[in-house]
Order: sequence, then C-alpha cells, then structure tokens
Amino acid sequence: MVNYLGRYLPNLSSVLRPLNQLLTKESVWSWGPEQAEAFAKVKRLLTTAPTLAFFDPAKPTTVSADASSYGLGAVLLQEHEEGLRPVAFCSRTRTEAEERYAQIEKECLATVWACEKFERYLVGLETFVLCTDHKPLIPLINTKDLTDTPLRCQRMLMRLMRFKPEARYNPGKEMFVADTLSRSPLTGGKTSLRQEELQNDVEAYVDTVASSWSMSDRRLEQIRADTLKDVNLKTALEYTETGWPRYKEDVKLAARDLFAVRGELTVNNGLLIKGNRIVIPFSMRKDILEHIHDGHQGVNKCRERANQCVWWPRISKDIQDRVAKCNFCTERLPTQRSEPLIPSALPERPFQRVGTDLMELNGQNYLVVMNYYSRYLDVTYLPDTTSRTVILKLKNIFARHGIPETLVSDNGTQFTSAEFQAFSRDWCFKHVTSSPHNPQANGEAESAVKIAKRILCHDDIFLGLLVYRSTSIPALGASPAELAFGRRLRNTLPCLPENLKPKNINRDELQQRDEAAKRRQKQTFDRHHGVQSLSPLQPGDQVFVKCDGEKGGKLPAEVREQCAPRSYIVRTPTGDRRRNRKHLRLRPVAPAPASREADPVPEEIPDTVTGVDPDPPPDSSVDTEDSTPTPGDYVTRSGRTVKKPARFEEQ
Repeated sequence: MVNYLGRYLPNLSSVLRPLNQLLTKESVWSWGPEQAEAFAKVKRLLTTAPTLAFFDPAKPTTVSADASSYGLGAVLLQEHEEGLRPVAFCSRTRTEAEERYAQIEKECLATVWACEKFERYLVGLETFVLCTDHKPLIPLINTKDLTDTPLRCQRMLMRLMRFKPEARYNPGKEMFVADTLSRSPLTGGKTSLRQEELQNDVEAYVDTVASSWSMSDRRLEQIRADTLKDVNLKTALEYTETGWPRYKEDVKLAARDLFAVRGELTVNNGLLIKGNRIVIPFSMRKDILEHIHDGHQGVNKCRERANQCVWWPRISKDIQDRVAKCNFCTERLPTQRSEPLIPSALPERPFQRVGTDLMELNGQNYLVVMNYYSRYLDVTYLPDTTSRTVILKLKNIFARHGIPETLVSDNGTQFTSAEFQAFSRDWCFKHVTSSPHNPQANGEAESAVKIAKRILCHDDIFLGLLVYRSTSIPALGASPAELAFGRRLRNTLPCLPENLKPKNINRDELQQRDEAAKRRQKQTFDRHHGVQSLSPLQPGDQVFVKCDGEKGGKLPAEVREQCAPRSYIVRTPTGDRRRNRKHLRLRPVAPAPASREADPVPEEIPDTVTGVDPDPPPDSSVDTEDSTPTPGDYVTRSGRTVKKPARFEEQ
C-alpha cells in the first residue's frame, strides 16, 4: 500500500530507511524505537495531505472495496493528472453474524458498506466506478434482476439503489489499498448505528422472505436434514461458506453441478439457497416434482411454481419430462399441428391417377371425379349414395376417358364395401383410401368439390363445366381440355379455327411448371399453418387416438402397423381403426426420474404453448398417404422445433 501511494509521500525513502535496513541479508532483526517511529510516521503520511486529495465532483470517481475473512476495507479515489489519488479510507471488522456470510455476501456487504460510508461524496453523482475482486458480484450489481440474487444480497442491493455505480472487476493483486485495509481493519471501537442498521435490515429481510416459503416447518426440517446427507449439497454448503475455487477443475466432483450458479448460492439456517429458492436434495426431488405438477398445469405454469421457492440442477428439464409423461395431461392436449405439405407428383399421362369424392348441395348428392394430370373435372348426379350407384357412374366416366391406374377416395362406406372392392379387381385399377378425418390425403378431389359447388350454383351447369374445362390454368399454361385431349374446346367465345386444331403438350415443360407451382404452394402452406414434423410410430407404441376427428374424444390404443407414411392401423378397446399421424399422440409409460448428475441449465427456458390451428383447408396438391415425408428436426410437445447445433452434425 505504501509503495502504491509512494508518489504522493514526500521524503518517503528517508522515512523508510530504518525499516528497509531490516530487509538486508546482513542485518539482524531488531525492532527498536527508531523503527517504531518510522512506522508511525508512514501511517501519518498516508492519512494527511498531500497523499489525500480534495474531492472534486467533476472528476471521475472510483470506489474500491474488499472483504477479508475478518474485515472490510475501502478507498475513495479520483482521477488526477498524475493518476488515481485517494480521497478517503475506511475499514472495520465484521460482526459475528457477518462472519457467517457466504463469500458473495461478504463482497456485496463490502461494496454496499463502502458506498454508504462515502455517501456524502457519491450521492448525486451521475455515475462512478465500483471496483471489486469478486467477479460473480459484477452482474448482480450491473444487470441481473433483483429477484434472481441471493436473499441477503437482495436487501443490500436495495440500499445501493440510491447510488449509480458501474461495477468493474479488478484482480485482487491490483487492489492494494482496499485489500490492505480489509486485512488490517480498525478494531476496538463500538459498532456504529449505521452498521447495526445495515445488519438488522438485511437479516429482517431474509427472515421475511424465508417465512413466505410455502412449506411447513416439518418439511423445511426434512430438507435441512436431507441436505446434510446429500454429498453434493453438503460439499456445496462448505464451498458457499468458505469460498469457491476459482476454476471448475479445482472443485470437488460432487459439487461441480453447482459451480455455474455459485454466485447465487447462500446458506440460511442450514438450507442451501439459490437466489430466494431452496436447493432441494436429490432424495426429495421426485416428491417435490409431483407437488410442482399438482393441478396438472402445463410446463410454463409448473416452471413458474418452481421459480417461486425451489430449485435443483436441470429442474427445467425434469419438469418438462414430468409433464410430457403425465397421462392425464397428454390425454387432454389439443390436436397436434398439421405436418408439412407433401405435394403430389404429376402423373405420366392423363387419367392415369384420378381422385373422387361425394358432395351434397341443396339436398342432392353428386359424384365428383378429378384427373390428377390435367385437372379435368367430371360431375354427375347421384339419385342415392349406394355402392351400386357410385360404381355405375364411375363406369360411365371410365368408358369415356379410360380406366385409371389408381383411384383415390376417402373411407366412405360406398368405397369400402365388398362390392366396390370387387369392382376395382374386375376393372383392373388400384384403389387407394385416405385416413378417416384427413381430407388432405385426397387433396385433388377435395379441391374439385369446391369447384363443382361453384359451378352447380350457375343457371346453366353444363355451360359452367365447359367454361372450366376450356379455361387455361395459370400455373400450367394450358386448359384441362388441352392437357387431357391435346386440343381446345370450342365455347361461346369467338376463336380462330387454327386454335382448335390438336397440338402436342411439352411434357417436360409442363412438369417443371407444375413442380414450381406446388413448391410455392408448399412454402405458403407451411408458413401459414406453422407445421411440425411428427416422429414416425412403431408397432407396439402406446398412443391416444382421436375417435371422431377434431371434435371427438380420445381412446388409449396400440399401434399395430403402418399402412402409409402418415397412416396407421391402431387397436382400441372398441376395435381396430385407421388414423393419420396427427390424430395419434404418444402415450407416456412412466414418469421420468429427476436428474442428478448434470450441469445446471437456465430454468426459465421459454416453452411457449400456442393454440392449435384447425385443420388446413384441402389443397389440390396434397397427397399425404402415398408420399414419403421429409424428415424433420425433433419437435417438442408444444410445437417448438429443436435444431441440432452444427458442431454436432456428422462430418
């Protein structure tokens, strides 16, 4: 300290000569009157002008504070042309209660006490630098929310609010003055009124917060006893009271889980406290986890409950796993979001693949057939909806255009009857059905239904059909009639005879235009509906299945087989059912145990639970049953996509 301030001490070398003589190898140690007088004179020089400077509010101000194992020390410095000059010193011993503080509480006490000691200089300053050699204290003063700090530090920092400090870290080897003062504090004096007020204020605040914990005294005693039995927490208790090593590698393995939050840990009545939350020993975490999930609230609400009073490493992950494996909660979750759109491939030729569906308009039933290649539409009236009538109408259409290779329909009784299956065998076409309550799987037919309803509302239905068939589709650059028959249809608009002659359609160009249009359609759909990829299910998986579409209840079921990339046969108590993947939700088997040995992670991880979009409207390019889904990233229960960091990707 003398060397640090030596530039301001006149004739320092002459004053120190008796003391320096004791440091030579030849001299014998002998402390006599000459040395005692020199030592006293140096102390007088340190506390008088010109060592001490007059305080100037316009000059940059620095407060340096430090705490030792038994004392506090601080110095007020100001920037001058020749460097930092001291304005005032202060030091004191710690009280018996303060000696039991954790390391971060000791350092926080030193900074707050120093600011209050120098308040006549600091109050009113726009800002000043507050130096400490305890790095975890920096964010507590500068940026951290007050509720996230240790209890005693909370109250101390409240007293610091009338000042405007900017905390900075200085290594201990550079804080000569404050360190020296803390190791040689003033002793023998009575405790000042301000000092007693600070101590009583802090302890009263801690007791008030502790009394607000929603736990009985019996439960707190159990936590206190189990904490001493828990090797991890017992080691952390010792480190918190005596000081943590600087590097994680120097910490005992049992306490490394808590090294990342060491700056927030304190000890209160035998309990390890993080901020204002009790650190729960491993033996009690499973029981506390069940109480956190009382009321079967979601992940966010359970985390909020835990944030009020309890903590342990990876508590956020444990809460998420517990909620995810709760049967009661899973059964009552809303419908899952739609999966990414899978555009249907363009067939090789017209009428190779067609989609069909039934529709009702004004009390009358119609059969709608749409060609996947040309979008050519056929609509025919149905006197009834029996399989026999539907087959008769389809035969009529097939007789005009030819038998398709594949016919796509829903699971209506007209299409699942034995009579219709015999028709498909006799007429040599493949019959593909979509999952119940999933109209997107037959998107072409669903789109055709919308077009047909609009046409049937016209006065002249047949003219409406002619106009649709002869109108060019912008995305394809040709009309359905041109794509189906290679020529335009004559209609009510005047047209040159040359334009009605047959012409060839460039298949490659048509496919490129079709793929580009469907690609844009997919991007719009996926962005608008916030889609999520669902993981494939395996035979034997336990699931909840929606019985009657979006509004139906849920039944426990077991996956039997996968009949298409997004379609499964499941066995329920009432029989086998076929459902799309979005109507199946994995059923938890057993609650997840609390994690023990894992690095602590931030427990306030956002996990936003959003509302579930209704089923997207049928899309003309959707075919979710026969297409291969694009593999997606892992998706949480709430729909948040978890992307693997690039450093973990296989090289």
